Amino acid sequence: MNPTDVTFELLKEITDGFSEQRKLGRGAYGTVYKGERKNGDEIAVKILHSNSPGFDDKQFKNEFENLRRVKHPNIVRLVSYCYDLHHTYEDDNGQSIFVATIHRALCFEYMPGGSLENHLSDELHGLDWPIRYKIIKGTCEGLKYLHEEQKPPIYHLDLKPGNILLDKDMVPKLADFGLSRIFNEEKTRIIQTPIGTFGYLPPEYLQKNVVSNKLDIFSLGVVMIKIIAGPEGHSRCSEMSSTEFTESVLGNWTSRLQKTLNGSSLEACCQQVKACTEIALKCLETEREKRPNIVDIINQLPASHGSDKLPSHSDEIVTLESKLASQNLGNSQENQESDHHKSSCSKEKEEDSEEDQIIPMEYPDVPIDVHPSEPWILTSNMFGSVDILNYNTQETVNLIQGSYGPIVTAAKFIARKQWFVVGHHDGFIKVYTYESPAKQVKRFKAHSTWTISCLDVHPTEPYVLSMGSQDRIKLWDWDKGWACIKTFDIHGIGYQIKFNPKDTHKFALTSLMDAQVWNIRSSRHEFTLSGHGSIVTSFDYFTRGNQLYVITGSWDNTAKIWDCQRRTCVQTLEGHMDCVSCVCSHPDLPVLLTGSNDETVRVWNSTTFKLEGVLDFELGKVTAIACLKGSKRVVIGHDSGLVITEIRLKQLPPDGPSNT
Repeated sequence: MNPTDVTFELLKEITDGFSEQRKLGRGAYGTVYKGERKNGDEIAVKILHSNSPGFDDKQFKNEFENLRRVKHPNIVRLVSYCYDLHHTYEDDNGQSIFVATIHRALCFEYMPGGSLENHLSDELHGLDWPIRYKIIKGTCEGLKYLHEEQKPPIYHLDLKPGNILLDKDMVPKLADFGLSRIFNEEKTRIIQTPIGTFGYLPPEYLQKNVVSNKLDIFSLGVVMIKIIAGPEGHSRCSEMSSTEFTESVLGNWTSRLQKTLNGSSLEACCQQVKACTEIALKCLETEREKRPNIVDIINQLPASHGSDKLPSHSDEIVTLESKLASQNLGNSQENQESDHHKSSCSKEKEEDSEEDQIIPMEYPDVPIDVHPSEPWILTSNMFGSVDILNYNTQETVNLIQGSYGPIVTAAKFIARKQWFVVGHHDGFIKVYTYESPAKQVKRFKAHSTWTISCLDVHPTEPYVLSMGSQDRIKLWDWDKGWACIKTFDIHGIGYQIKFNPKDTHKFALTSLMDAQVWNIRSSRHEFTLSGHGSIVTSFDYFTRGNQLYVITGSWDNTAKIWDCQRRTCVQTLEGHMDCVSCVCSHPDLPVLLTGSNDETVRVWNSTTFKLEGVLDFELGKVTAIACLKGSKRVVIGHDSGLVITEIRLKQLPPDGPSNT
């Protein structure tokens, strides 16, 4: 809908004569009032000062035309405008003259959240992280629309918290286009007219009046830093190195987030904090050529991840019937696909099956590894506790007493040494014996960056692989005193890493939007599996006949099956309503399992790749799945507890695959 023309008298009426009580703010070129129409609609009325230096009809027309042509959820909407010429009779030294006065006004959708400037605070106070991340992402989307989707592009030239408005849901919208410019083919200009606000302008403009789209990128970097770390964030980051500032910010946010989050939600939010801080610092590069463009920035932003506070549950073990979406995991796919959430609550349990063990928890343990010969599951929680859960007796042995730090981010059994190895968010690796209380065998700083995101243990050699966020992958040899014997130049956030069970000289990892395969002998990257539309969070190997396959799960709500020989995707598994958080292949059954933030686990046939059934235990988002070797059971980690359940197949294929 195009903006409508309104009279100055009408604006005066709906703002109670531009009363002080209606004033929302004042800037260099105008004062903004809250107006209320007769139908109850609220608008923001920006009365432009007729006597402001540098403001004239040309600038008014510029802002009007730019706002009229842009339509985007993250740009404030122009609803009406006023351009009235009034003549008043005045006496000038005894002479009667008519004086012309121009009333200019722009009327916008009302933003009850006010400007972002009023909501800035440091990491430990004020807005929580999901809201800040929403503001960062929305601001970037608005800028992308101006730079990339407008032809010719629009440069804002005055991006700052005061020009970012928030609606009732804290959705950000770019405003104040009085200084913005439309540039045609030439993307870099030297201009003489003053623009922008000191503190948000890059060196090339301050020194040489150079204007390009990278001016907005520099301003965006300052805005992002202030959203993440408060009004003093920009000055703080100038007083320390980029690494020191990132670690300081991440440390503060981790301390705050771990009070309300755990498991994958905590890790995802911390990764968002780290990624946003690093992107913001790149935007502040002195040389404009080194700054990313807005498309690169949006592509580097992690996907949103729910982080609501978890419901409280008792630690009591409760035995309940299985909530399967189908009575038997062999029914027709059509029946299983129809409203599985409703059917999961109404189907009767099979009489000959074991009951599921459901363990609700306020701060749930996350299953992170299964012992190859003992009935043990290695688990950890947000406080840094590490436990062994005996899945036959449901007894728990505490190995490491938890506190609020350092947080355990990865752990694995080293069965042949009767050890377990733990990676922490502070970059340290620690090695312990099984006995309780566990005895520390080794402690060393493995990665200079904040978080060790994943570990894996070689099946035959004395090797452990580790990956730190934004760091190289490292190979450690415990027979050589835990010396680092190889590094692999992979940079980015790694979500999972695992040795190839068929060729143990190779390993794969998920990193951002792909899975990569590397060789530990040559330190060479062999190939990449690309095709997901968002971050790839998890993967597992399985075999079909003698052929090795990989299943990957992604935040694009799908899982994909990859033929490792042909290095191609052979199937996409669809149906989850939210991101796929974990995947695994059962070692003794021809099934693949995919867990999701939609709270369900889907069970797929690993021969036909057809859906066999859906598990829904109503315990929140699925954080991990581990299969218990030698049985049909799996342990499923949820945001609010653990489930140990048996996979019940009506009939298995006669020549079912051997799953690794």
